[in-house]
Amino acid sequence: MSSNILDLKKIDISEFADIIDHPIHIITPDGIVQFVNKAWSNVYGVSREDAVGKHIKDVVEIRNFYLELDKSPLSISNINYEMLDEPSDQSVAIMAANEKRPVTMLSQTPANNQVLVSGNPFFDENGEVSFVVTIIQDLTMLSSWHSYLKEVHEENELTQKELLYLRANLNDSSLLGNSKSMSELRKLISIVAPSDATVLIHGESGTGKEVVSKEIHFRSGRAEKPFITVNCAAIPENLMESELFGHEKGAFTGAVSSKAGLFEMANHGTILLDEIGEFPMSLQPKLLRVLQEREIRHVGGTKTIPIDVRVIAATNRDLHQMVKDGQFRSDLFYRLNVFPINILPLRDRPEDIPALASSFLAKFNKKYNKSKFFTPSSIIALEHYPWPGNARELENTIERLVIISNEPAITADDVNYIMNAGFNAPQAAVNSYGFVDLKTAVENLEKEMIQTAYAEFKSSYKVAEVLGTSQSTIARKMKQYEIE
Repeated sequence: MSSNILDLKKIDISEFADIIDHPIHIITPDGIVQFVNKAWSNVYGVSREDAVGKHIKDVVEIRNFYLELDKSPLSISNINYEMLDEPSDQSVAIMAANEKRPVTMLSQTPANNQVLVSGNPFFDENGEVSFVVTIIQDLTMLSSWHSYLKEVHEENELTQKELLYLRANLNDSSLLGNSKSMSELRKLISIVAPSDATVLIHGESGTGKEVVSKEIHFRSGRAEKPFITVNCAAIPENLMESELFGHEKGAFTGAVSSKAGLFEMANHGTILLDEIGEFPMSLQPKLLRVLQEREIRHVGGTKTIPIDVRVIAATNRDLHQMVKDGQFRSDLFYRLNVFPINILPLRDRPEDIPALASSFLAKFNKKYNKSKFFTPSSIIALEHYPWPGNARELENTIERLVIISNEPAITADDVNYIMNAGFNAPQAAVNSYGFVDLKTAVENLEKEMIQTAYAEFKSSYKVAEVLGTSQSTIARKMKQYEIE
């Protein structure tokens, strides 16, 4: 039987450490590096041969941030990103050795990625520290998720105030348009809103799926209860289950206390699962159970919790095709598709453009203290544009027209200037050769791309993903260009 027992002493610890994605280094109590794994070398740009035998401060530039992290394991709730101070060059590992206890601090890599550095001392038989193992975790995604979660909570608070106001002033102002399709949409909403039927809203990005969801909610008997919006495309998959269904204390590393999920927060109200086509396949059976049984179970929990939540799902993807391609469960699709609503793109209902444009114009006249108005030719010009970004693009365009137009009247020439990317062109003076300098042109384009993406996704994490860069870069650029 003993031959079947793994002899851990025969394992090469260096080979084992090299297969771990997290950077690891081991030092003596006086700071001499004894070992670094491949991930550490990749992050810090220093080979194992160049690191071992040298003092840690001679190997890398240390930029740690002193935070009062609580002494429980890491969780989203116990990192306060607003407490960052000037960086220190004090090594976490040396601190752990001197204080004879594990030490955890925030730090930055040479690439300016935010990381969590944890130094763990190991003791000899006399109780003295013999070496310290330091493990480094990339917090880029966690930091982005923290920002996204903060945005979600702020947005939901505003939504509650919006809904109370709308209910007190009941009208169709949020569903403007005179087209036949908009009349049918308003009729569908009036039919389904009083019920508790699950609704699946399909429409291209920017068509107003969230607006329709809110309209359904405030016309229902749940209007004074919570309305929770969840962007399924913006939540990292490894956090999705916990955030939706909650977790028990100790369910995973960092679960220092029990936490209610978003379904519990929406109890007796409505939850909007936006971008449902991005919902992970691994979690689809659990969502299906919630819809079927009207109960949830915390991650790590054993008890079921009954919930009373109206579910609305929204997507710009073809779920029928996703089911055929094996990318979405058919049983979940049919459970969500109890009452389907399709919102046509703006190019298929151009007769709605005048009402929408006028509403947006009134909004931005008030915001910027202007008195702009459309000429008939400008409305015709707006109607002839295809609006690939739908109502959201129209709203952004009207805001630009209010800002850049010098005269009270917004003309067709103003509209054509915007539509022909005149607004995207640098507004700086040209040089003697008739060109704008390249740096200004690039900055203008960069700003416009980030503004457009953020208006679409409302999350710097998602903007970074779609633009193929890091969240820290997007955050820095947004501050540089004063993008709110």
